[in-house]
Amino acid sequence: MSTVARRPRFFGTVRGEALKVSRQLSFWLMLAGAIVLLAVITLAVTSAQNIQDQLKTDPTAFAYGARDVFGTVFQIGSGIFLLIIGSRLFAMEYSSGTIRIIYARGTGRIRLLLAKMLILAIIGAALLVGYLVISGAILAMLANAWTGSTAPLQHLPSEFWKDLQMWMLVQGMSMGIAILMAAAAAGIGRALAFAMAASLAFFPVDNFSVILEALGSRITKQDHPWLNISQYQLGPNLNIVLNLIEPGHHARAAFATPLVPVDATHALVVIGAFAVAFAAIAVVRTVRPDVLE
Repeated sequence: MSTVARRPRFFGTVRGEALKVSRQLSFWLMLAGAIVLLAVITLAVTSAQNIQDQLKTDPTAFAYGARDVFGTVFQIGSGIFLLIIGSRLFAMEYSSGTIRIIYARGTGRIRLLLAKMLILAIIGAALLVGYLVISGAILAMLANAWTGSTAPLQHLPSEFWKDLQMWMLVQGMSMGIAILMAAAAAGIGRALAFAMAASLAFFPVDNFSVILEALGSRITKQDHPWLNISQYQLGPNLNIVLNLIEPGHHARAAFATPLVPVDATHALVVIGAFAVAFAAIAVVRTVRPDVLE
């Protein structure tokens, strides 16, 4: 009687990728570091001048300020976290040479790629939910310690909660971009060192180049093309998109923004175009890889 080899199931592949992530020491060290960083940020917030008075006199302004501070920390931290973990997850088999074994055992190329993306998306969602719960608990404890109750935070206007929903949406987009970027970098470089270096360097270079473009415009006394370049860059559009799409427009960009005015549609299209490009690179390099066996 002949036996037919079974191909690994998709969710079995996802489970295998989850085990790989959970056994990475860097994963747990970065989570521990994130908790320490959050504690430091909390101490910095509590030591700021007039922060207690602002909570008592203008809880809405306090809430928006807290969202900007904690939100920026999350955007930076989650991006770095997913870029590092994602680069390792996408590129580790290429660097170790075990990718041939995985393919030989029947795991489809696209299936493996999607499994890695899915587990990273789950991690990103868990990070967002966990961060909201922890930061919300911190703010509630601060309010209770400073005013004797959490009432100031319980009566925030509906506009704030709508803006918070938009913040969550932008964080989801940002984490999605980080996952796709790590996949693309791993596909191009076929090595862990390249994937990590390229993905981690992208946003700092992208944001810093806006300064160079502004200097180029001043030196040459020409607005075109210097100022127009920034409106098509990923980082500046990601930095400003929250302010453009939220109803209250309270968000303040922590990093570089386009040097010319853009609207929400433009920013979303640019972000979407980069997402499609990263996804296409990852898929093409997976379907037509250097590994042919």
